[in-house]
Amino acid sequence: MILNKSIDWQETNPVWKKFVASPLLDELHIIRIGIANNLEKILPHAGLLTGEELKKSERFAREQDKYSFLASSVMKKILCGYYLGYEPESVEFELNEFNKPKIRNQEKIHFNTSHSGDWLVFAFSGDPCGIDVERINPDFDYRSIFEMSFHPDEIDFIEKSIQPINQFFKIWTIKESILKAEGTGLMDNLNELNTLQDFAKLPSDTNTWYTKSLLIEGDYWCSMCFKNASVKMKYFEI
Repeated sequence: MILNKSIDWQETNPVWKKFVASPLLDELHIIRIGIANNLEKILPHAGLLTGEELKKSERFAREQDKYSFLASSVMKKILCGYYLGYEPESVEFELNEFNKPKIRNQEKIHFNTSHSGDWLVFAFSGDPCGIDVERINPDFDYRSIFEMSFHPDEIDFIEKSIQPINQFFKIWTIKESILKAEGTGLMDNLNELNTLQDFAKLPSDTNTWYTKSLLIEGDYWCSMCFKNASVKMKYFEI
């Protein structure tokens, strides 16, 4: 199948406003949360999590991974509750066949989430959406995954860039956001997904997607994928 998409290569530099719950209407809400700065506020709400989620948090070897998981799980319930008008404890989730989470028994609110390092990000929309954030790691051996995960055009573009590692992570978050919006997760033929073209092959129905990318604090690439070309984007922080 062919996936039509529109990549906005001119990254946006938004003004982040304090989060206020408001109707989505024809909007896409992007929410960023600094985990370390909010951990003391988030952890007291760990009682919102299921017993299995709490057990899972204890299985993380690194403390940072444990707190990232707890923050993501707690804020997922709280934020979904805001948008649904529900108490957080009444929000239930289910997974699709590719393990993408969705709110159980409703199709009006769509969300996606990602975290890297100290940043946790959410996207909320009335349509399916995807979001991915990655810290730019200058020591990462990005060439080692070229053949498996990047189209030859993308490889050539990255290698010729003034800052190849920077462009690698930007393209990676774009690819991830598209796959997460599609709800398919990682695919075996990821190197067929060419973000430098107006189309890409994906094992799914034909859809049109649009993407935007931005830098968070200069060290993290974040990309969003969404369906409505004219959607109004709002950026919030907690």
